[in-house]
Amino acid sequence: MKKYFAFFLSLMLLGANVCFAQDNTKDLTVYKEFKPAVIHMANGKTVKTSFGNIFLKNAALLYKQGSATMEANMDPIVSVEFGSKHYLKIDKMLAELVDTVGANKLYCATLIDLDAYKAMLRNNVNISNLSLGDQISYATIDLSPQDGVQLPLIRHFYYLYNGEIIKVHEREISRRLKDKEKKRMYKTIISMSDFTWVDTASLMKLLKAISD
Repeated sequence: MKKYFAFFLSLMLLGANVCFAQDNTKDLTVYKEFKPAVIHMANGKTVKTSFGNIFLKNAALLYKQGSATMEANMDPIVSVEFGSKHYLKIDKMLAELVDTVGANKLYCATLIDLDAYKAMLRNNVNISNLSLGDQISYATIDLSPQDGVQLPLIRHFYYLYNGEIIKVHEREISRRLKDKEKKRMYKTIISMSDFTWVDTASLMKLLKAISD
């Protein structure tokens, strides 16, 4: 049984990585209010909850069990839907589907940048492991307000490209491009003055250029 984990934050911002975009929030969840969610499991089953959300600490699924907030075990989860919003589990994070180009897709996982706020504010959150049938195990989470503290967000972008999930990074994409014309288009797009690795419009323009 886990007892406690330390939730460290600091007021020192770090420079953004080329794969990340950053802004701020006062919330610890993606949605201000818990909302209905449909959870697709690796065994093919579907689980529904009336009160779901996404934890910005680690992009994990949260849901209500009575008055308690639970963090799901992400291992058996494949994807989650909140209304029209679709999230795919990538690296144990729920990444939102941003847009598509045929079978290729852009995903984005949003988290609190813990490194950027390390050691300045410390929250001890009580966790006790529980289980929900054979489908999901979870832990109780304290989502107490952070007294107006602005928490920095960091966004991790991924492509589903030709059936493979890859990080949106110059090196990762370049080495997967075998077609000379696509590689030429790729170099042309990323050399444009308005291109940035942290802008969804730029990333979709790039994805369209390298897609069939």
